[in-house]
Amino acid sequence: MSNDEVMPQALLLEDEAETRIALRLQLEVMGFNVYDTASPSEAQEIFFQRQFNLVVMHVGHEAIRGLELCRIIRAESNVPILALTLRGEVVNEEMWMGAGADDYVTKPVDNRIFTSRVTQQIKRGESQRIPTAELLTWGPLRMDLNMHEFFVDGQNLRLTNSEFQILQLLMEKPNQVFSREQILATIGTMKGPSASNVIDTHASRIRAKIRKVGGPEVIRVVRSVGFRLSPEPTI
Repeated sequence: MSNDEVMPQALLLEDEAETRIALRLQLEVMGFNVYDTASPSEAQEIFFQRQFNLVVMHVGHEAIRGLELCRIIRAESNVPILALTLRGEVVNEEMWMGAGADDYVTKPVDNRIFTSRVTQQIKRGESQRIPTAELLTWGPLRMDLNMHEFFVDGQNLRLTNSEFQILQLLMEKPNQVFSREQILATIGTMKGPSASNVIDTHASRIRAKIRKVGGPEVIRVVRSVGFRLSPEPTI
């Protein structure tokens, strides 16, 4: 087995050459084998040729195509996706999160923040692979913590890492109301004025995914407080 096969694999999509080179070097210092490109089409081709542990994305000149690729990757995989954002661009943080990204870093990229976010995403992925032999249930919903799978009426529904962790938090303590700050601390995502909006985006995506397959309203907003699991439906 080659070293490349043992090392964690990262896909880096960045159309700005200087930033791409800098991030590639930073990821390599962190121990990743990096596949980098400036083309969304090439990135999509590379992604489906290998198993990746991390995807880092930013496409300023083909922003909508980059967003589409984020949706494609999320539809096929639970790999952590870290978006890079730049103030004033067409695609903002909430659009990336809505497309399936787990977190974002604002450009110009601070190496310390970037390293912290990458580490958080990788640790989260590793923790989800630890066998727990636990099954959480709520009405027609089933969450297998061992296999990292989520079901609605027996139908396997794909969730992002952040969505899975938020729903797991709520299902483990169905009678508790969690503030946005508590949820942020649990999933280890960004901090700052727009951070709470990210939790709202995640919650909206979870609701939409469950509704799409005919499931019930699972997350209730508690005004001025946060979120809780809705009362379990009775049959």
